[in-house]
Amino acid sequence: MKRALFLLAAVLALSTGPAQADDDDDREHHTSSAKFYGTVEALPPSVRNGIWWVNGREVIVSPRTKIKEKRGSIAVGAYVKVEGYLSGIGLAADEIEIKGSRRH
Repeated sequence: MKRALFLLAAVLALSTGPAQADDDDDREHHTSSAKFYGTVEALPPSVRNGIWWVNGREVIVSPRTKIKEKRGSIAVGAYVKVEGYLSGIGLAADEIEIKGSRRH
């Protein structure tokens, strides 16, 4: 009987899959932080959330990303500073600061 209960518990544990870490846990365990400057080349339709392209790099912007627009607005052509960390899917931005408005 004990063996049957143990097997049942093992099957239930495996069927639920591994526990998912939340974003805060992922940030605590990252090993490669990154900071770079560049020009915004493309923005997603929602502008604030999704994949941005900055100097040929894919930047993941989430609702948790702090965006500072004191020196300009988000737009293709804006010069920005990106700070974040390398995650399993690319560079996840913690902060993006607009350093200059669109260049003509």
